[in-house]
Parts: sequence; structure tokens; C-alpha cells
Amino acid sequence: MIRNYSLTYPAEILFGTGTLAQLPSRLASFDRIMLVTGKSAAASGLLSQLETLLAGHELTSICGIASEPPLSEVNRLIDAGRHHGVRAVVAVGGGSIIDAAKAAACLIPADDRVEAYFDGKRHIAQKGLFFAALPTTAGTGAELTPNAVFVDERTQVKKSLRHKYLIPDLALVDPELTLSTPPEVTAASGLDALTQALESYLSLNASNASMALAEKAIMLIVGSLENAYHNGSYLPARIDMAEGSMLTAMAFSHSGLGAVHGLAHPIGSLLHVPHGRACAILLPYVLRWNQPLAEDRLHYLAHRLGLRDAAALIDRVADLGRKLQIPENFQAAGLRPEHFDFIVTNCRSGSMKCNPRPMSDDDVRNLLQRLI
Repeated sequence: MIRNYSLTYPAEILFGTGTLAQLPSRLASFDRIMLVTGKSAAASGLLSQLETLLAGHELTSICGIASEPPLSEVNRLIDAGRHHGVRAVVAVGGGSIIDAAKAAACLIPADDRVEAYFDGKRHIAQKGLFFAALPTTAGTGAELTPNAVFVDERTQVKKSLRHKYLIPDLALVDPELTLSTPPEVTAASGLDALTQALESYLSLNASNASMALAEKAIMLIVGSLENAYHNGSYLPARIDMAEGSMLTAMAFSHSGLGAVHGLAHPIGSLLHVPHGRACAILLPYVLRWNQPLAEDRLHYLAHRLGLRDAAALIDRVADLGRKLQIPENFQAAGLRPEHFDFIVTNCRSGSMKCNPRPMSDDDVRNLLQRLI
């Protein structure tokens, strides 16, 4: 555990039911705004509600961003923002929408397209447009983090852009926006949040601050996820999930993650498995791998949850995945030994460096073999 750390978050975080109503006052000084939402926002009536709230502004509305967003989606937003001369960007949706919009908000005033920054040929050098993020799922934490994850269609490589200028200016977390989240998305995003919290707590870069945030997030998520999955309109469970996800992001944005996320990125991009589902499948396997070097921390969390020991905690996590209809391996997704080299090559991210127990290339292959 590190004892020197710096904490950086959005300039303003608004949490609570009904906070959506405060959005117009935070955007009063911007005349031209780009509003980025998911297609479900149009179907649910949320898009119309947002357009009414922002009726005093000149709006450019873009509805629909591909999941696991390719770089072309970011360029689509950059081009629209530059063409319409927007002065602020508002993203309302899940992690893919927020990630694409946060990168666009940063790069609209800059030069070039996103590939130059993704490839490392150019570096983010200045603050972009004002950016507000409003999550409609409880899972990714993208509304608080300095990174955005994309897939390069040319190579199928999935990785993050990361810079302090990608941190949103405003994170508005209104649990009422998650009430219409379907069960399968609730499960995947919720288990992604649980993965992030557990990996943050076990990270080699964990601090007292990040561990306190992650611990509280774990308590909230474990206590509410099943209820949110089975009773999506039950607001108390949605409030706990939204707050748990937010606290998770506050933790892992400073501690880093672990091998689950290191492996989930190449597996997800190669097999087209949604990120949350990939993390949920990997989590029990990686926790068991880490147990020899993380026994004390896992045992403490188990005790806090009323469980016997670290092994019981890992069993509880695996059982939660089964209850939420998460597969126990990647067999149905088509994982095969010929995929192993790509995964091994592309899993060596910052997340892997934070994992409490190192994984050699052979260790990764052995783990993947168990996931077939």
C-alpha cells in the first residue's frame, strides 16, 4: 500500500435522485452544446426530456454510439463538434457513450483526428471543451475517470487514452437515470463495478484513500446488485448501485486495476464480448490466482461481508455471477488456443502491472486454457 498519493476528480460531482434538474444551471454560459446519448434514450423519452431541459441552447444531438466504441465513433463526434462550432459536450449514457464523448470534447479544439493520439504520434496538450457526463448505468465509472477505452478497427487492439484533461468537468450521477436499465446490462455493468472495486482494493498502488472508497463500494454493490437485477424499478437498490459505482471510480482512478481488466480488453475486442461480461467471467479465476498474495485483504473483506474467509468471498463472487446469468467461461464466445498469442501480447497494460500477483505469459496461457 502506497502512502503518498494525489487525488484528482471532476470539478463538480452531483449525486442523488433528481439532480438531473440542475443540469441547465451548470450549462448556462454555453450557447452551442453537443448532446450525445444512446438509442435507448430516444425510446425511453429521456432524449426529449433532455432537449426540453436544454431548450435555451443551440443543440447538436447525436443519438447512438456503438458499444466498445471504435475510433471512428470518436471521429464522428469530433467532426460534428467542429462543424457546428460547439462550446460544450454533454454525454448521457453508459461507458461507451461517455468515453467517446469525453475524447471528442477534449479533441474538438485540438488538431488532427483521434488515431494520432491513440497511436501516440500526438499528445494531448490542452484542456478541451467543457464536458458533462451523466451515467445511465451503474458500472463503468467513466463519468469520473481520466481515461477512455477504444478499439482500433485496423488492428482489433483495445486500449485506453489517458490524460488529466479527459476528466469530466461535471459528473452528474442521478440514480433515476438507471431505472430503465435492462437486467442483462444491470448485471454486466454491476459486475464490472464490483470487479473494479475488488481490483482497486487489491492493487499494488492502493492507498488508504482508495481502499476506503473501494471497501464501501463493495459493500454497497454486493448488497444491492441482485435486487437491482430482479427489481429494476426499485429505487433504493438503484441508488446503492449508482453510489457504489461512483465510489468505485473514485478509487480505481487513482489505484489502478488488475489482471481482470488487463485480460478483458484483448478478450473482449477479439471475441466481441461486452466488457462487463468479460470482467464478470474472469473475476473469480483471477481472484483465486491472487489469493496467495492477497489473503489478508480478501479475508478482511470477507469478514466485512459476514463470510468465513477469503475462499468464501471468492465463492460468493462466483455464485453472484451465476445468479445473474453470467457464463462461467468463454466457451460459447469461441475462445480457442489460437487466440492465446494475441491475448498474451495485448494484455500487458498498466492494469496488469497493478495486479498483486505477477502473471507470466505461461501463467496467462494456463488461465486461458481453463476458460475454454
